[in-house]
Amino acid sequence: MEQQDIRNYGLREEPELWKIIGSSKEIKKVLESIQTVLESDVPVVINGETGTGKELVAKAIHYKGPRRKQTFCTINCAAIPDNLLESELMGHEKGAFTGAVQQKLGKLEHASRGTLFLDEITEMPLAMQAKILRVIEEQVFERVGGNKPIKTDVRIISASNKDILSEVSSKNFREDLYYRINVFKIHVPPLRERIND
Repeated sequence: MEQQDIRNYGLREEPELWKIIGSSKEIKKVLESIQTVLESDVPVVINGETGTGKELVAKAIHYKGPRRKQTFCTINCAAIPDNLLESELMGHEKGAFTGAVQQKLGKLEHASRGTLFLDEITEMPLAMQAKILRVIEEQVFERVGGNKPIKTDVRIISASNKDILSEVSSKNFREDLYYRINVFKIHVPPLRERIND
């Protein structure tokens, strides 16, 4: 009953690894990679073209790992305007900006003790990348308009349809953040490269 109540509030769903379909050696490698990172808390980068199932891989890691009973939050860094991304991630205090009529918790607080999936992380502005780096290194952040450090315990899983190292070379992505998030990498190949699927 409790599990059903939690689902009704949209806090959880439990995708199964079998939802990642295919019998090709490429998909088997993806499934093996998921199994490898399940019981650890290391940051993971999932790379692949749009539509290859990167979010499904992230959910499989979360819902089969030790944080499965906690919240999985997704934020698409490409879909949120730069000026709103910080508030979405970090939350904001009442009065932090015009229209901030009440305090709002961000994805980092909602995902505390769970997983934060940063989809299309290469689209994140450099200033915001520095703040995410601090979250990874110190497990602390501040809401927009606030000065009180807030502790967080969140696993970061990132994804991109771009080669992040190329973005580092182009100065579009912080090198220090790249090495922090790229502890374990999973490549999800497109269907055209998976002949047996």
